[in-house]
Amino acid sequence: MAIKQKAMTTARQIRRRVNWLLVLTTLIMGLAVVGTVGYQLVKQSEQSSVTLIKSLKRSIIDDRPDWTYWRRYSSINTENTYVRVYNVHERHPKKYYSPNTANFLNTRHYQAPIFSAVAYTPNYGLTYYREGAQHGNRLQIWLNLTPITVLLISVILVVLLVMVLVIVVGGAYVRLMARQITRPLAELNGAAQEQAQSQSVRANLPVPDQPVEVHELASNFNQLLQALNQHAEQEREFTSNAAHELRTPIAAIRSHVQLVERRGTEHPEIIPKSIHFIDEESQRMQRLVNGLLTLSRADRGVLKLEIIDLFPLINETIEEERAVLKQPIHLEGVSSLVVNGNAESLQQVLTALIDNAGKYSPSDQPITIRLSQTATTSSVTIQDFGNGIPDKQKTRIFDRFYRVDSSRNRKIGGTGLGLAIVAQLVRLNHGEIRVIDNVPRGSQFILSFSEK
Repeated sequence: MAIKQKAMTTARQIRRRVNWLLVLTTLIMGLAVVGTVGYQLVKQSEQSSVTLIKSLKRSIIDDRPDWTYWRRYSSINTENTYVRVYNVHERHPKKYYSPNTANFLNTRHYQAPIFSAVAYTPNYGLTYYREGAQHGNRLQIWLNLTPITVLLISVILVVLLVMVLVIVVGGAYVRLMARQITRPLAELNGAAQEQAQSQSVRANLPVPDQPVEVHELASNFNQLLQALNQHAEQEREFTSNAAHELRTPIAAIRSHVQLVERRGTEHPEIIPKSIHFIDEESQRMQRLVNGLLTLSRADRGVLKLEIIDLFPLINETIEEERAVLKQPIHLEGVSSLVVNGNAESLQQVLTALIDNAGKYSPSDQPITIRLSQTATTSSVTIQDFGNGIPDKQKTRIFDRFYRVDSSRNRKIGGTGLGLAIVAQLVRLNHGEIRVIDNVPRGSQFILSFSEK
């Protein structure tokens, strides 16, 4: 069974990793200091042994060492130094021992595994061995390393104390710094949790100035919350508008059904009129539902784009619209307009825009479609001579269920979804649509595609 690992905060991860780095760094520095000091002390002991050998050679008179002379005139303290001299000139070689050397040699020695010249002797401590020769005499010296060992242990203790202090003080400092560094993240997390528990989403997360990453993260979160707010508001408005638009024909249908139920028997002449009215309202509902389904598919859709020439597509659309519209339709501009788009959806856009122009234009005024192309942009302009659109409403006509006030009448009709569907299909084709005033009156819808 796998053990679930406990989640760690950012501050804890920072403390853990920096503390490990701090321990490793101090350990390496401590080992380096102790190793350097120890090496220098060993080299010093080696140099001392060489000096002692030289002074011992000067103290040998007639192949016999003069210990008093050696101790008196040696530049190094010989109190804890043990010497043995082999006299090889006589038939039976003799051994000469400095004071306490015989007892020292009779004690068991433990050589170091790496430095064979260093050995440990109980009750004597560490010693450093060196030998030399003079006129056939073999000189052996064991230099006591107790003073050096004491010094090295003192250095080790000081280094350990410094390491502990550095780790303790450094750990406390790292803990404080990690808390300060992650405080903006903690505040941002707390604010986000409050937003998650609240009933409404508001773009009011705190945005700290430092560090830069948290500042950018909070700013992006606020932008995301703002976008979600707008989307939620649009969804609420969409639902409300859809319910309102459906409520009106449903109420009218129910009213006529009740009228037929109450008075149909006594007044049969009202039945055809009511049935006709119910049919009209049901068609209106059907158009609204179809528009909602089309808009929903457009919201979730991804179109397959390819290089197409809009000119024959526009010609075909114009011929179809001439059969249903009273206004004359003119085509002007270039005879070829190549864009990267989806033919079926673009034909739906063109049909909707021409229908919209015909809906709001006098029957005797023409609808003009102008094609233009530059080095960077391909454009289709649908121009009408209707009543036009006020400037303050130009930015809203592509919203769902929005219609210009003057058009809100049963004679013109419509669901208020046509231009919203057009705008979404244009975005799926990577295009842009905008509306401007026509001269002397009316509107111009400009559909443009950038060359890539």
